[in-house]
Amino acid sequence: MKIPRSARYRKRVGAFGATDVKRDESVIGFSTAAECYNFDGTSGALREGYGTAEHEFVPDDATRYYMYRYYSEERGEYLDQYVYQCANGLLKYYDPIKQLRLYISGTKYPPMQAINYRLDSKDVLLVSCAGRKLCTWNGTVLKECQSPTITSMALHYERLFVTSADQPTKVFFSDDLDPTNFDISADGGGFIELLDERGALNKVVSFGNYLYIFRDHGISRVTAYGDQREFAVTHLFVTAGRIYPSSIATCGSHIMFLASDGLYRFDGYECSRTLENLDGLILPRDGYSSAYFNGKYYLACAMDFRDGKTVGCEHGEHSVNGLLVVDCTTGEYAVTRGTDITFMNACTYNGDDILVCCDGGRGGVIAHCGKRFDAPLEKRWRGASGDLGAPDITKAVRELYIKSDVDCAVELDDGKKKKRIAVKRGDRRVRVNFNAKRFSLAVETTAAECDVKPPTIVYSGY
Repeated sequence: MKIPRSARYRKRVGAFGATDVKRDESVIGFSTAAECYNFDGTSGALREGYGTAEHEFVPDDATRYYMYRYYSEERGEYLDQYVYQCANGLLKYYDPIKQLRLYISGTKYPPMQAINYRLDSKDVLLVSCAGRKLCTWNGTVLKECQSPTITSMALHYERLFVTSADQPTKVFFSDDLDPTNFDISADGGGFIELLDERGALNKVVSFGNYLYIFRDHGISRVTAYGDQREFAVTHLFVTAGRIYPSSIATCGSHIMFLASDGLYRFDGYECSRTLENLDGLILPRDGYSSAYFNGKYYLACAMDFRDGKTVGCEHGEHSVNGLLVVDCTTGEYAVTRGTDITFMNACTYNGDDILVCCDGGRGGVIAHCGKRFDAPLEKRWRGASGDLGAPDITKAVRELYIKSDVDCAVELDDGKKKKRIAVKRGDRRVRVNFNAKRFSLAVETTAAECDVKPPTIVYSGY
């Protein structure tokens, strides 16, 4: 006697998709992530995401770090010297000839920023700190100049343009070919004052042939070549939301920044919203850090994962807990959770390109390592809840075929019940026995490095 058997179906989960937290799960694909962190799914498989690591050229106590490249008469060649700041505000540098780390001065400074420049036929580092005047570093001596107090600065056509918290309606500029001279005159330094509804002037950026002023609620463009009498200002963009200057980074052909209503992409003429599917994940605040490195935009920020869990730095005190990495060519992105990154800067030291960072007060670099220094970061990907194309049929999930090079866990969830299954590394056939009309599938691992292929679901319907 033959016993009828229900038909079995196979559903291969497509390439693991990136996160979409804006749209309802009922309208996004089964393989689109409703939740994903510490995985990089840009290849279609789940691999380790971005984290932080030690580096031989970055001191552990560096909270800020910049490069000073200068010509050494003693060696007869160009040398790289790094200058960095400690948590107590003191500045240090590395002497590549003596091979020692030395103090620059006994003065404690606010968080620093720096730009390389060749002044009077000598290489110097222009150093500024919030609320203080401009300083120059020549490799041995830090010298203060007569300038406005500085919140941001940019070199543009041999002039230094700066914003100042003391006078937030003005952008000051130095004399031509002398960024240390801010004496106001018809053929020397001066300022541009803007008093319209776009608000305070927060950051200056040299991009293309123009200088852009990012303000509380808009962007203004300055045409500033040689003669200051020919400077011209054009207002390009205005928004009711607030632009956060700490998120601004020049990314090749455009500028990326965060505003109170989301992420923006600016091409020098127009602004457009980008990555709207992450609205609600990134908390809109100032005081973040950002950088552009190897074709990608990095934004260290606070994120709301809305799951009540604690990952990495979330077990203790932290100012941010996430890192967004966006490929500026393809638009693909990855989200890291559990890092407390308060500073980033792209550097080249002795021919080695590195993205220096400070994570939880510890100096290091951003790396594709899946760890926070030596501690692996917990990784999770959960797809949207779906019905596999049959909304009225209850799916009896029998088996799961999954290939992974690390031990992991698979979780099925229909909103009322969950089933969690431990999966050993290798090419595995896993028995499931889970019934639901709609359900989601999640993959988790605590391994640092990983490679998990999209699984195949075997089910029958009734």
